[in-house]
Amino acid sequence: MRMNFSHKYIRILTSALLTLGLLFMAFIKADTLFQSVKDHAPETDSSSHFHSLYAGVGTGSNMIYLGSTISHDHPFYSTAITYGYKNSFYASASASHLKGVNPYMAFYSLSLNYTHTFNSWFDISSSIAGYKTPESLQETLFSDFAFINLTTGFDWKLIYTKLSFGGLISEDSRGYLQIRNSRYFETPEFFNGKGLISFDPNINTLLGELVKIETITGVTKYGVSPPFRHFKKNPNSTTESYSSKFGIMDFEFSLPVTFSYSNFSIEAEASYILPAYTNPDYPAPKGFSFFLNAYYRIF
Repeated sequence: MRMNFSHKYIRILTSALLTLGLLFMAFIKADTLFQSVKDHAPETDSSSHFHSLYAGVGTGSNMIYLGSTISHDHPFYSTAITYGYKNSFYASASASHLKGVNPYMAFYSLSLNYTHTFNSWFDISSSIAGYKTPESLQETLFSDFAFINLTTGFDWKLIYTKLSFGGLISEDSRGYLQIRNSRYFETPEFFNGKGLISFDPNINTLLGELVKIETITGVTKYGVSPPFRHFKKNPNSTTESYSSKFGIMDFEFSLPVTFSYSNFSIEAEASYILPAYTNPDYPAPKGFSFFLNAYYRIF
């Protein structure tokens, strides 16, 4: 009876989140909602509102995380809610559905983020995010994992650079470095000062652990192993040795375009991933993906 009671209220909570998202008739990329909210949050002084609450929904053609597809190339649909405090601390929870995958909610995420701006050209932030998937999907999707991240941002006027140092906590823990260069700009305000369109084209370079494969004939190959479970060697090979190397995993080019009106924002983003290495035994995401995200500031 206790288990049925728990499942009943989980279903009620899930339905409530989905209904909340559909009310806004838009979509959100679940794993980056809190970042979008933080980047587009209006400036407030110390005497203004301390608390804020955002809600959103979203869809995407593929969910890429740390150089691997955690949606296994399935389109995803998500809903999320984010709480902000003083435009510095954010807590976000989301639930995601993958097309053609059961159970209906394929995974959940919870993330906490804190950012501090020192001056006009330097800021820092830290975050922790956790991902949870049902046991029935852990063999096909991913095992539960968490990611801790520390980011420094430098505004060079022409470009804005972010250096992110992260650590993955999973069955196969490892470290990552991301270098993101972007150039944000926006149109003049319109609709009586309530609307604007912003652009944030960027290039992201991801560095992490690569699989190094050496054959007895002296041939060396590299690949990217999924980071959310233990690395598996080729069981049919007796002529290869395996080791790891820290290096460039991929390059991502993306163009988010955001339309904002009062408390509502909708963002369309196209991105292209170019892996640094290709290996059929350890395939890495490659090519275009598309996202449509939206969020609404409730207060």
